[in-house]
Amino acid sequence: MSALDLLETAQAITGAALLAGGIALFVVAGVGLARFPDPYTRLTAVTKSGTLGLVLVLLGVMVSDPSLATGIKLGLAILLQLLTAPIGGLSLSRGTFRSGAALPRPLQYDEMSEQRSKL
Repeated sequence: MSALDLLETAQAITGAALLAGGIALFVVAGVGLARFPDPYTRLTAVTKSGTLGLVLVLLGVMVSDPSLATGIKLGLAILLQLLTAPIGGLSLSRGTFRSGAALPRPLQYDEMSEQRSKL
């Protein structure tokens, strides 16, 4: 087995591991969406797990196909995902709060209750 064959095997294993990790995080996001009791924790599960899962999948594709064009496209996709997903999650949770959805039970202090009363 030559060094090139060994490198290609390591590249394939690393790419597959990253893809499997991303898929596992998508499954975790789906379970969180189905099982968590209130919309706020559901949004947290989907936003965090979905973002990291997509980043891992894109990194797995980047490792599996290491070309400059692929690296630029996937790097841009990762950057845009990391910039927009937190903003989208915040906007959705803020809209959920403004619609009057119940807060989770163990919440001790509601910092936004004044804003809710103004609505």
